[in-house]
Amino acid sequence: MGTYLVRRLCALVPLVFGITAITFALLVLAPGDPVLFLIPPEQRGAADLAQFRHELGMDRPVPVQYVSMMADLFTGRLRSFSDRRPTTRQVAEALPTTLILTVTSLALTGALALPIAVVSAVRPYGLVDHAATLFSLLGISLPTFWFGLVLIYVFTEHLGLLPASGIRPTGAAGYSPLVIWRFLVMPTIVQALGILPVLVRYARSSLLDALGEEYVRVARSKGLAERTVLFKHVARNSLLPVLTVLALLLPFLLSGSVIVESIFALPGLGRLAVSAALSRDYPTVLTTTAIAGLLVVVSNLLADIGYVYLDPRIRHG
Repeated sequence: MGTYLVRRLCALVPLVFGITAITFALLVLAPGDPVLFLIPPEQRGAADLAQFRHELGMDRPVPVQYVSMMADLFTGRLRSFSDRRPTTRQVAEALPTTLILTVTSLALTGALALPIAVVSAVRPYGLVDHAATLFSLLGISLPTFWFGLVLIYVFTEHLGLLPASGIRPTGAAGYSPLVIWRFLVMPTIVQALGILPVLVRYARSSLLDALGEEYVRVARSKGLAERTVLFKHVARNSLLPVLTVLALLLPFLLSGSVIVESIFALPGLGRLAVSAALSRDYPTVLTTTAIAGLLVVVSNLLADIGYVYLDPRIRHG
């Protein structure tokens, strides 16, 4: 297991470089000059543009720019084009919001998906199963941004119960659950809706397959209670496919946070990446991309570790 973890961690370096290289190439090829976003129109003399471009290092060949930015990124010296702050500081300020939103969304999804899947699998084609199927189709079909706007209209504009933007009240600091929970209700629901239908369908299918296995019939023939058979034998053996789906859905959560954070004006990693991309802030985009890639790889690694815990027959050499 230790050797496997070392191999996976070593694979992070080429993966991060590959992701950031593709991202940087797309940024360079996209229309728009970062310098024009930073200098007011009345100050855009030829000499001013050339001088500013030189200060940003954009007068060098593209490969040299990329290598220089990545070297500064790994040493913590990379600075944003927009506000000249270190990009690591920008990410450190934005990342907690995204992580909190991701964790709460996963917690809500898990709390709802597994009970619904269990009831659907135990009584297939019943009322709950049909309702879950309909809900899954609606959840997959509804656009995230539309659902978020509907919640804002109902709970903010009409009822006045929940705030529509931000992560905390004006003037407050920190991430105390007692302070931020009202700001997280609608974003968490919207984020969870994107993955809940998929997880319910996969969990239901996995549970149905497990219920038809020989060991379940043996357990029932021994006189074990149905609750014991279901939760001790069936549920645990059904979690491996669900864990795989969760690991695959984490990139969707991170990418989905771009839409959710934009709708609810959350100061998170997704919103930071969008604003940086629109202003052609190459250093900030590279940093957010590297962090997102790192989080995805770590989530897959945690899923592999979870496989070993759930099924001792699995070993990573």
